Amino acid sequence: MAQDKSGIEAEGKRGIYSLNVFAGGGVSFYLANPGTPSDVKSQVSRIHPTGTLRVMWYPDHLLKVGLETGITNFYSYKIQDSISGNVVVQAVPLLLVFSMPITKRINIFAGPGGYFITSKLDYEGQTKSKTFSVGWMAAGSYEYPINDKVGLAGEIKLLNAFETKDVSMSLQIQLRWKFMEW
Repeated sequence: MAQDKSGIEAEGKRGIYSLNVFAGGGVSFYLANPGTPSDVKSQVSRIHPTGTLRVMWYPDHLLKVGLETGITNFYSYKIQDSISGNVVVQAVPLLLVFSMPITKRINIFAGPGGYFITSKLDYEGQTKSKTFSVGWMAAGSYEYPINDKVGLAGEIKLLNAFETKDVSMSLQIQLRWKFMEW
């Protein structure tokens, strides 16, 4: 039988379950071809800030499951021709995430989902375009526990919106908080 925090055996329960939220941010590096127009002089920026919000269910076994969202700018570019302008391609992922510990402090994350992609063009006027792309995510993290409810993690993550061929890698610092336990 499993024991609760007080050491009392809980009938029918195998272990302790919890919900954990991960929140963090860092820097994103766009890895794919941004597809800038060939006949226009432009300056491409592939490095942008990124943020993640992930809620994970920790059951009493190794495989954990959760949902992830956040925001990232895949890339942007400034048009430097006879007329100036800029383009920003931004994504908000919605992913089903599976996680498993490799060691006590190293975890891997992966999962399928989709990306809500917005392209903002400011060139002789402003326009905004939205699309949805199916994709996936894979990540690895090292977590340093601060106490039994809070941990600080460094994470490297690959985001792939494969329908639109947008791929980025990010380095992030995340705070993990165990906000519910039963």
